[in-house]
Order: sequence, then C-alpha cells, then structure tokens
Amino acid sequence: MTRRGALQLAALLALAGCARTTVRPPAPAPDPTPQIFVVRHAEKAPTPVEDQALSADGLTRAAALDAALRPVQVTDVVVSHLQRTRLTASVLIARTGARVHVVPITAAGVAPHVRAVSDTVRAIMRLSGQGSVLVVGHSNTVTQIVEALGGPRFASLCDTQYSQLFTLRPATDGVMTVARATFGAADPVDSACVGMTPAR
Repeated sequence: MTRRGALQLAALLALAGCARTTVRPPAPAPDPTPQIFVVRHAEKAPTPVEDQALSADGLTRAAALDAALRPVQVTDVVVSHLQRTRLTASVLIARTGARVHVVPITAAGVAPHVRAVSDTVRAIMRLSGQGSVLVVGHSNTVTQIVEALGGPRFASLCDTQYSQLFTLRPATDGVMTVARATFGAADPVDSACVGMTPAR
C-alpha cells in the first residue's frame, strides 16, 4: 500500500470512529402497564353559556395534562358530551391519536352517567388490555367515577378544584389501587371548599 493510500485509510477509520461516538440509544418506551386516569375538565370560559369552552388557564392546564401523561401510553379517552371535557384532553389526543368515547350526561342525571362511564372504561380495558385510559369528567362526577371503578369514596370536588389527578391501577388480585396527585397550576385556596357546589 502506498503512503497516500495508508493516509486515506487512516482518515476513513478515524471518521468511522467518530461516527460510532454519535450514535444515541433509542428513547425509552412508554410504560405499558394499563392504568386509568380520572380528572376534571380544565378551567372553563364563561361562554358559550350552553356549552362552555376552556379559558386561557384551561388551555394551559390541557397542555399540563398532556405533559403529565406523556410517559404513559394512553390509547383511549372517555369524555362527556360537553366540549370542555374533550378540549381538556385535546393536546393529548392530537399527540397520541387516542380514540375518543363520548358518554353523554342525559336528563336521567349523574348516577346513570357515572355507571355508563365505568362500563365504558371496563369494556375498553377488556378489549385493549395494554393501553391506558383517560377519563375527563366534571366536579360532580369525578370522585363518583373513581368509586364506580373500584376506588375508595372521596369527597366530591369543589368548584374551584381543577388540578386533581386520580390514578387507578388494577392489581393482580382484582383490587384497584388508587393514587391521588395534582398536575398543572395549583388550585386557589378556598376556605369555603367543603363538599362541593353542584356545577357541571
């Protein structure tokens, strides 16, 4: 081999060595353990009165919800017929392509709606078995949905509470474990927050 050829070979080997140092490991896969997340819709705007959208704070919270659930593989979202529930999950839906299941609140009231939501979630979990489910409810349905899915009885949310995040994880013995956390901006301090003022 000529001296020139030897130098070219050395240069190629050096470049190959540099290339090897820039290889990055693949991003970690989302947690495949099925979970159920239950939240209230984000802060609502005053209009339209018959079906309120989200306020600026609500849109910020919708982004915070997506960030909080980003490590998890959410495949299905359950909402009511009121647009603020779907808007709360809109950032997550746009990112993941999650399927949306609408369970309306009818004239029959809250109790049949809660049962229908829990039935829908159970059906999703049976059919998919791998992805997690996000449920977006209302101040007067969130804790009832948690209980209907096998969790303990929590006090109903106050009208000022938007940050609560309930995580339900089915255990192998059939018992549902529940964790309560928060996401996004903290709720305002409300001395009158005992029980709940009924508000959808």
